[in-house]
Amino acid sequence: MKCFYHPEHDAVAMCKSCSRGLCFECAADVPPGVACRGKCEADVAALDLVIQRSKTAYQKAGAAHRRNALGMLIMGLLFVGFGSLLLILSPDSSGILFVLLGCVILLWAFFSHRSGRQISEVDYRSDAGASPTGGPARPVGNSAVTEGPPSVS
Repeated sequence: MKCFYHPEHDAVAMCKSCSRGLCFECAADVPPGVACRGKCEADVAALDLVIQRSKTAYQKAGAAHRRNALGMLIMGLLFVGFGSLLLILSPDSSGILFVLLGCVILLWAFFSHRSGRQISEVDYRSDAGASPTGGPARPVGNSAVTEGPPSVS
């Protein structure tokens, strides 16, 4: 593969943003990848930032579900307690509505907590090694610029 900008030079890396072959002069090391010097460096840095943020998205969403479940648990217990108190103090049917509503909220809290636990357990790297076609992944390019051209044995 030849450099996109200097066709007379061999490519030593591929840009993480535009996937063009790059020679030593054109390649800029933007950890953990390589970018076109002066053209794609900002795009690669932004792409890496998005990837880093997305790695914790499942854990954050799961934690939010579990926090909401705790709030719903407290609310459900309050409704059940208030409804039970109404049933004890006055035997008419006004407390039954609060008890039933409290039970629904408690059930909702249970399923929300369970969903949060399942979301947190998702392995975001489970498809990291697969290619879009479903076969084994193939390397796209070097993750960093090498020190020199490969030696021929």
